[in-house]
Amino acid sequence: MLKWLVLPLLLLSLVCKAYSQPNNPFTPPEFFPSKAVLIEWPFNHSIWPLYSELINECQKSAEVILVVRDKDEEEQMLTLLGEDNVSLQNISFIHVPCERMWIRDHGPLSILTDDGVAFMDFDDLADSGQDEDLPTNLANIWGLESYVIDWILCGGNFMVDSYGTLFTTGRLYSNNPSIPETTINEVLYRYMGIESVVTVSAMHDDYWGHIDMQMKLLNDTTMVISSVVDQDNPNFQILEDNFNIIRNLQAPNGKQYHIERLPKADDWKTYTNSLILNNKVIVPVYDHPNDQVALDIYESLLPEHDIVGINANSIIQWEGAIHCITMQLFDENYSPETTVNELVPASLTAYPNPISKNALLSIQLPNPQRDIAKVNIYSINGELLEKRLIYPEVNTVTFNWNHSSGLYLITVDTADTLFRTTVISY
Repeated sequence: MLKWLVLPLLLLSLVCKAYSQPNNPFTPPEFFPSKAVLIEWPFNHSIWPLYSELINECQKSAEVILVVRDKDEEEQMLTLLGEDNVSLQNISFIHVPCERMWIRDHGPLSILTDDGVAFMDFDDLADSGQDEDLPTNLANIWGLESYVIDWILCGGNFMVDSYGTLFTTGRLYSNNPSIPETTINEVLYRYMGIESVVTVSAMHDDYWGHIDMQMKLLNDTTMVISSVVDQDNPNFQILEDNFNIIRNLQAPNGKQYHIERLPKADDWKTYTNSLILNNKVIVPVYDHPNDQVALDIYESLLPEHDIVGINANSIIQWEGAIHCITMQLFDENYSPETTVNELVPASLTAYPNPISKNALLSIQLPNPQRDIAKVNIYSINGELLEKRLIYPEVNTVTFNWNHSSGLYLITVDTADTLFRTTVISY
């Protein structure tokens, strides 16, 4: 009997080079506010126009940290940015060993803990060379904790919501055949707060098998999923089957996911490989009639975001686009009145969520609160939109909702503690 108790712990220690564990970890989804975005020197001047446009758009919404090896490469990029009249006001550089532009896969996956921001450092399916230790190298420079996990998890195959659900392809497990699924799931739970894993199939002839090439969460209840029209295309049935998997799931609001299909431009030219960066969504486009279709769909689903298309033809032949060459760093201070451990308390719920304008929103506090409650409503960018003083009826805070469509943060400050939750308005 004892050996069955020891074996899972032994396996867990074998796949984790760092034996300490984060305190109350939470993995923020991409649609949460970002403090900065990492972009790595492309080492390829022929694709510079894409990078110049991408950096220019990103720096309007967040700090852009350009990852280069040394001062010489920094000077090269500064010269190129200057020639393209890109503002340097929100751009900084960091010198660290690196060599590949696909920073989504080998870069740091951020977690928020009771002790602050920390990085996860997994193996990458590719031979990452100097990028192998990038998350830990960055953590050391910035004085952050880094948790090194000795198995493969590429950032392009990692999509989470704010309720601890991970969406991924089956390659999460098949890339690590010597490690039991239960051990992988346990590591994800202990180190990243992942409560459940939803797997779909990788596309046909997809060497990398990344989920960001076929679907994307826009918020906790809304997703875009790629589709192809030609039924003889080997990816047609795979994408239809994956669509049906998601369609048959229950979203956090207790309903089906709101799903929109994004027709591909060509087989690998996907529109789901986009970047959500605070108030902006940067979408890869390909000089194809479906470009405008995709941009219109994003606009309809995220009307308060700035939707920008950037031509990705110069890199898509390598089976990657905008999402693959960027990596967000999340802000531990989601709003000035909140702390990390209160980011997603399991016992705090808002109903209904999503909520329509002029409806009544009820927030259930975990314990009866009879004192006055201070309620603040923030936009996705942390702007304070509304303040209320409410006397809760037992453990329920209720008020009329008067905000347009979008993602909002609500804090409820009682005599005992501060709670927070997110609400989607439609």
